[in-house]
Amino acid sequence: MVSQTVDFLRNSWPEELSKLDYRLAETDVTADPKSEVPRYSVNTKTFRITIYRLPIERMTHHRRTDRLDERFHIEQYVFQAAAELIGKNPDDLIPDQFKR
Repeated sequence: MVSQTVDFLRNSWPEELSKLDYRLAETDVTADPKSEVPRYSVNTKTFRITIYRLPIERMTHHRRTDRLDERFHIEQYVFQAAAELIGKNPDDLIPDQFKR
């Protein structure tokens, strides 16, 4: 799901995101235990986003979801990370044809 979302963003925003790099990790081992557990991180120097699987799967849901809901949930964090990387609002990354 993450790779498909990144591909979608690269194709939708080629000038801004064609060089977007990403990785998946179980969790952020460098996070401050006193702060909120991050769902993703952004590195502007390497132009990379890192999506943290365990916090998204285990700490964000308050109810069981179906596969489509789960997909939207993961995509939300990929959009947020990519938007933060290029200094945009996540909603700005949604192409007009997909907006309601």
